Amino acid sequence: MSELHSFAICGSGYIGSFIISAFLARDSPPKLIVLSRNPKSKNYPPQVTVVRVDDYGDVDNVARILMAHKIDAVLSTVGYGGIRAQREMADAAKKANIMLFVPSEFGSPTDDAPNEDEDTKWRSLEYINAIGLSWAKFYTGGFINTALYSVTGVRVNGKINIIGKGQNPVSFTLEEDIGGFVAHVLTSLPLSSLSNKIFRLEGDRGSLQDIAEWYHKEVAYVEAIPGPRSENLSMLSKVFESGAGSTGWSFQHGREGKGCSAAGSANKLWQTHRWKKIRDVITSL
Repeated sequence: MSELHSFAICGSGYIGSFIISAFLARDSPPKLIVLSRNPKSKNYPPQVTVVRVDDYGDVDNVARILMAHKIDAVLSTVGYGGIRAQREMADAAKKANIMLFVPSEFGSPTDDAPNEDEDTKWRSLEYINAIGLSWAKFYTGGFINTALYSVTGVRVNGKINIIGKGQNPVSFTLEEDIGGFVAHVLTSLPLSSLSNKIFRLEGDRGSLQDIAEWYHKEVAYVEAIPGPRSENLSMLSKVFESGAGSTGWSFQHGREGKGCSAAGSANKLWQTHRWKKIRDVITSL
């Protein structure tokens, strides 16, 4: 049984809406608050309390909010541009004696990733560890409803655009499945099974070449993914090409992990669930 009964969601990121919906769908929904710089930017369910936070750098104020609402765990769903703010969120969580912090790791593995940028997810986790705050990370791979379209550039030219060969397997998970899993484990597992643990999900698995074959699409070998956000999507395509698109990837060993470090190894924790496959959701590209 989980000791976590109240949660604060920081940021109104894309995946956050699926996590909120999944929490509210539980038989006994936990207490939820959302911390947002712009509370009116989207409509939240009436069961959710939305609290305006103008500056996460005001650690004392954020900590007071968390304590006033008696929050047990903090979840960050910020996008790439908000990664640095996670350190300030973590400081506030530590000051408020929060039991668990979930950083925004909803994607490919980041442990020991070869990037010296101080704003990376891995640097954020180093900081969270350094201040002695317990954490849980969720590696999900690409979001099925968005990644297939964005990283392939298929909507730009009708082709599966590939940087490299596109033969390495990539993990993909449906957004609703991600939200459901996060809500399930955080409200059912004891804190000892959550603290400083990595949960590796995988709803489906396939290379970019596989995707081209499944949907009968021509492959275009390119140096950059065409269309908007080309730089970011090209970087993600290169991650896929390196093998690190699998949720079981280990940068330290340069290969896939095994056992509890394997892609999809955490799926078994949601025993009653049927994970959606790519072709269950997307019938054509």
